[in-house]
Amino acid sequence: MTRTTISLTAASIAHILAWAATIFFLFGPVYRPTGATLIEVNGLSAALLIVIPVALTAITLNASLPGATRPRLMLILRWAAFVLMFLFCVVSALSIGIFYLPSTIAMLVAAVLQKP
Repeated sequence: MTRTTISLTAASIAHILAWAATIFFLFGPVYRPTGATLIEVNGLSAALLIVIPVALTAITLNASLPGATRPRLMLILRWAAFVLMFLFCVVSALSIGIFYLPSTIAMLVAAVLQKP
């Protein structure tokens, strides 16, 4: 496998992991003992914040696709998305951030292995 293929695979895994965590938080019973969902407790505004990781991993995935016309710009986008995702994990570490850490690590792998 080439570095580009591994980078694209890591970006895809990051996106899938972000979707899995987001779907769990939106529709799963995250508040105990009531079994309420994130939206039931915090309203729809929480849904807008919880899709940020999905958007950041989508940026990484799109920037990792082969055949980019501006590889240097795609490299900057991958690193910027990783840094923002890492900050999201740090800021929300005591609540939901830890669940997005595997996705963040996969984004780091995608950024490191992709050639400029």
